[in-house]
Amino acid sequence: MTHEVRLAQAEQAVTGESPVWDDMRGILWWIDIQGRRLLGWCPESAAALPPLNLPSEIGLVALGSDGCLVLGLEDGLWRYVPETGDLTTLSPVPHEAQNLRLNDGKPDRQGRLWFGSMDKCGSGIPTGALYCRLPGGRLITIRREVRVPNAIAVSPDGGTFYFSDSPSKEILAFDLDQESGTLRNERVFAAFTGDDKPDGTAIDAEGGVWVAVVHGARIDRYLPDGRLRQSIPMPVAKPTMAAFGGQQLNTLFVTSQRRFLTEEQLAEAPLTGSLLSVEVGSQGAATSRVAI
Repeated sequence: MTHEVRLAQAEQAVTGESPVWDDMRGILWWIDIQGRRLLGWCPESAAALPPLNLPSEIGLVALGSDGCLVLGLEDGLWRYVPETGDLTTLSPVPHEAQNLRLNDGKPDRQGRLWFGSMDKCGSGIPTGALYCRLPGGRLITIRREVRVPNAIAVSPDGGTFYFSDSPSKEILAFDLDQESGTLRNERVFAAFTGDDKPDGTAIDAEGGVWVAVVHGARIDRYLPDGRLRQSIPMPVAKPTMAAFGGQQLNTLFVTSQRRFLTEEQLAEAPLTGSLLSVEVGSQGAATSRVAI
């Protein structure tokens, strides 16, 4: 089956990332990490929102339980209210090394926010970590010596947690105890070869895991048992993350990265850095919210 990939929001994001559907506002939020911008797209009006310029590199955006947005800036998590412009500290993150920023993050059904940190120069040195913010604000360090945290997601039933340290070329799955937040039974969910590396993920209502494959120029869909079911070619070399959006959660939005590509490579893929959309015949799982 051929899927038509369309241009949604024309941008030249250095690293487009972290798309998330805001059902309250009808907006697809996403970020430009090195551009230090929060971006927004309204599918109903086919209009882009004015970008929000930020004081440091942003690594994630998630929905908050009180209607706010949770932004992951270099020094921690911030609470942002689009209607008023209020941007206030939510949870500082005390990094254990220098030159770090946050990267990738998703809440589970109990409102815990799982997110990572990494060296912001893209060196791949293992100075980052995987964290969990509990309802109420306490932070727990789940894993240290992380290089590039990605693929963070939770299954629709809340019982499986996904994570990748991208240079490993593997996505791991864990059993997630929903009451305690404890992770158990670590195993390899999917493995990649060659230059392909897993980046961000989206989860559909059937538990399928949609993986952006950096350098692979595609989005892969894995069944909950780890079998590869589908691959959709992308007109960009480095797709970074997908998210289901639209009123029926049946449109897959995809971000990508311009960073580290040559002028020749960018000329061959002019949509790189923009927000793309594709109808894939699947419906997304409902988006969870961070307990503020």
